[in-house]
Amino acid sequence: MKIVKRYADTTPATNNAATLDSDHSRSSGTMKHMKLHEKQGHLGGFRRRSTFNAQLSVQNLECGDKSRAVRGSRHRFLSALCAETLLVLTLNAFALALVCGCAVCEKTAQPAIGPAAPLVFTGDVRGGALIEAPGGAEQTFECWFMALGMGQGDKPYDRIVQTPDWYLHTIASEDEVSALTFGYTGADGKVQGFGNLGGAEGVYFGKWQHVAVTYAPEGFRVYLNGTLISGAKALARALPESLKGGLACLGNSSFGAQRAFKGKIAGARFLDRALSAAEVAARATINPDGKPIEVPPSAAATEADQIPVVDISTDASRQVIIAEGAKDRYEGHPTTLLADDGRTMFCVWTTGHGGPCGQMARSDDGGLTWTRLDATLPEVYGRTHQNCPVLQKAKGPDGKMRYFIYSAKAREGRGLGILMSEDLGKSWREMPFQAHLSAGMPPTGFMVLKDGTCALFGQIFKSRAKAKDRPTDDQAVWMSVSQDGGITWGPSRIVAEADRRNLCEPCCLRSPDGNTLVLIMRENRHRGRSMMCFSRDEGQTWTTPVDTPWALTGDRHEGVLLPDGRYVIAFRDRALGSETYGQFMAWVGTWEDIVHARPGQYRIHLLRHYGRGGVYPSGDGDTGYPGVELLPDGTLVCTTYTRHFPDDRQSSVVLTRFKIEEIDNLYRKAK
Repeated sequence: MKIVKRYADTTPATNNAATLDSDHSRSSGTMKHMKLHEKQGHLGGFRRRSTFNAQLSVQNLECGDKSRAVRGSRHRFLSALCAETLLVLTLNAFALALVCGCAVCEKTAQPAIGPAAPLVFTGDVRGGALIEAPGGAEQTFECWFMALGMGQGDKPYDRIVQTPDWYLHTIASEDEVSALTFGYTGADGKVQGFGNLGGAEGVYFGKWQHVAVTYAPEGFRVYLNGTLISGAKALARALPESLKGGLACLGNSSFGAQRAFKGKIAGARFLDRALSAAEVAARATINPDGKPIEVPPSAAATEADQIPVVDISTDASRQVIIAEGAKDRYEGHPTTLLADDGRTMFCVWTTGHGGPCGQMARSDDGGLTWTRLDATLPEVYGRTHQNCPVLQKAKGPDGKMRYFIYSAKAREGRGLGILMSEDLGKSWREMPFQAHLSAGMPPTGFMVLKDGTCALFGQIFKSRAKAKDRPTDDQAVWMSVSQDGGITWGPSRIVAEADRRNLCEPCCLRSPDGNTLVLIMRENRHRGRSMMCFSRDEGQTWTTPVDTPWALTGDRHEGVLLPDGRYVIAFRDRALGSETYGQFMAWVGTWEDIVHARPGQYRIHLLRHYGRGGVYPSGDGDTGYPGVELLPDGTLVCTTYTRHFPDDRQSSVVLTRFKIEEIDNLYRKAK
């Protein structure tokens, strides 16, 4: 990459490797009276024009050994440039740059991007640089980036690059970058966006990292440090047939946008073909300082193949739709409850993502058929309760079985709202508001202790000043005890926390011998595995949280103990390198596998989630909040919400039924 002239807040960095590639001599010149129009819609990029509507004055522009003076059309101007030549322009104090690829340069390019003077971006929303992006059926963008802080603007989404067709940005926080986010405009004109890419694979502040985005007919691929992010491949239903190309923006999304990058970008280039995985890996070796890449290799390379997957996700004979979504209706976040008779089941859920409660259905035949019970619920439930309701049951000191629905009551301070039934779900009434318990997300863990008391486990932000789900907001897990069978709850205390890890959505399970409890917890930064801790004294004390097995990494775990001593634990897959990342999965393994963080026996792909499109097979990963029930005949009923149909219908509440013996047979046949 060749810097000709520098402006504003986009400047070459000072480092020992700030010389230009030896194959290309320095150029000098000026660009004046630049007029660019036609800002593009959805992505805020720039539309390609047939002519370069600008007055250009370039002197002694060199490519290799030849010097060319270029005037006139944009086509003539760009054809004179080589892939690693960068010209910095100005427009109202906005630094601009244009880069063009040519066949000669592509043939002579080295396997890795060599040392060059990086562009420095201060995070000013007025800053940025333009680079020419090719159109057509194939494309590659690659660069080195080093994030050094948060850019200006109202959101921590600092753009690395934005083209007329797609964007790539970091998710920044106070002192680190936790992940990348990618999105593109589909053939239907809608933006397909998805986030938290590569957070677990090493997105850091203050270190050079290589990123590449390729596009080919089969879709987009995103690589970080030479590794395909979590098996990333776009399987969206609206992939563009070809890219428009045009002017792309480095270090921002467009003029004066709120997506300014703070840090360095080096070696930025576009190619008019899709690099192979091997080519990308070869280029992601020596950073712009001339040193080997500093970030540790992804654990996915060694862990992804440790455990097989049995796929029953498309077996419609096993599936029952409890509530079907529609284009304008989102059915989501269910939990279930199995009555003591072993056949009656209840299911509650919300409309909209984290939206209002008010929905309930009952099955009298183990989940095969369902009847809606919305009208039996108190009116206040649908009006003031929201966000992922949780069904539980417990006997009180009086020996009476009671059912409970725990939910958030945001309008009343985000404390715990409770509905209770004392007639096995025939009628429900609202109980006193538990304002002292944090329930922005309702508590997900529940356990009846040996002394007959009940334990409830939820999540809390340790800093009340940071009541947002952001990477720096360290979440912790609390425990509360009820002496009256779940009607009221005592004070909470933090039982699980980890430095700079966001622990939430705990699931509590008991060991086969009954003497040990485990909390399996979502790690909300998705930078590594899920976490777990243990108690051998009924919750009085807990061990320091440690990583779960790789294959148990996920969100919102829920599980049961089988008669043979194995566990079936369902969740949304967040395992680094998993080919089913973002899908509704179940892990099968033993207590010893959990305790010793061993891979387990196998995983089950329970239900197919089509998502909204994206680099993961699932797209958005908006699925996986489960209910898991074991019927007396050995049938397992796993319920979740998923985009069940490959069309415009939103999430549906769906279950799948199976017996573990069936899955064991499929597993043995596949070996």
